Amino acid sequence: MSTPDHHQAASLPIISLARLMHGPGRDEEIARLRQVTHEIGFFYLADHGIPDELSAELFDVAKEFFALPQERKEEIAFTDNPHYRGYSRLGEELTQGLTDWREQIDYGADRPALTEGLTEHPWRILEGPNPWPSALPRMKPLINDWQDRLSDVGLALLRAWAESLGQAPDYFDDIFDHPHPMMKLAHYPAPANGEAGQGVGAHHDAGVLTLLLPEEGSTGLQVIHDGEWIDVDAIPGLFVVNIGELLEAATDGYLVSTPHRVLPSAPGTSRFSIPFFLTPNLDARFPRIDLPADLAAQARGLGRDMNDQEIFDISGLNTLKSRLRAHPETTARYHAELAEVWA
Repeated sequence: MSTPDHHQAASLPIISLARLMHGPGRDEEIARLRQVTHEIGFFYLADHGIPDELSAELFDVAKEFFALPQERKEEIAFTDNPHYRGYSRLGEELTQGLTDWREQIDYGADRPALTEGLTEHPWRILEGPNPWPSALPRMKPLINDWQDRLSDVGLALLRAWAESLGQAPDYFDDIFDHPHPMMKLAHYPAPANGEAGQGVGAHHDAGVLTLLLPEEGSTGLQVIHDGEWIDVDAIPGLFVVNIGELLEAATDGYLVSTPHRVLPSAPGTSRFSIPFFLTPNLDARFPRIDLPADLAAQARGLGRDMNDQEIFDISGLNTLKSRLRAHPETTARYHAELAEVWA
């Protein structure tokens, strides 16, 4: 994929995946990746190889879905799914205890539900099949293709991070032999009459890294930098990438998981975006990196999440706590006993 030529408009640094993988200037780009994610934790990703046509088709099918009558959307209702998958109506999800003004579909790896070891490994309830809308049969192959491609992009980034932190490129590979990718198709209509003060409230992401594709021309995403909220514009062909809590924890706070939010859409507008969350095997304990001395001296130490709760190094536990909190209706219906312990 070619790199757009209007990078000067970017509010975040731009990293080239092709350069990280093949050069030219590979070592410099890897060092830059490390520095950027030590300082701000967010960047634009160029030269990632995801075809523009696939991105456009995924936005098309998302818009078709969200334009369906409400009862057709509710056919795959999130509140009917014990694995935290499917369609959430407006106002159903919470961030920091406040209502988010978006509707969305959540998808993960499309696999059979796990039935073994749920008592010792409660996060295994997150694995299961995706619900697919009967009105849009093309959604399933598109979503599965997207998850496969973005998993490859995310793992390529993770290998570059490992190198940048003084490790072998395959340092993280073993904990991704049965990963738990997650993604959303998100729609932010404008709230009327002050129904909501946030598209999505300020938060960290719970996994390893996030690859976000905002629709071209959309606004509203903001990131904390130097104590102030800055706007992150949607630049055609570029993903917005940010670090999740697991990668911050693995580096003792050297790499930073930065708070971000989405403002409510302006009256008469609507925002669409497609975030993808790279998450390792649910049972995996995310390794702590033995940083080179010069980097260790700059590590901030392990913080807590924005609910002042411990950031767990077990991938599934960190993912579970965020799902239990964000979706109280589904949690109350299927997993109230887990919420008493972990939410």
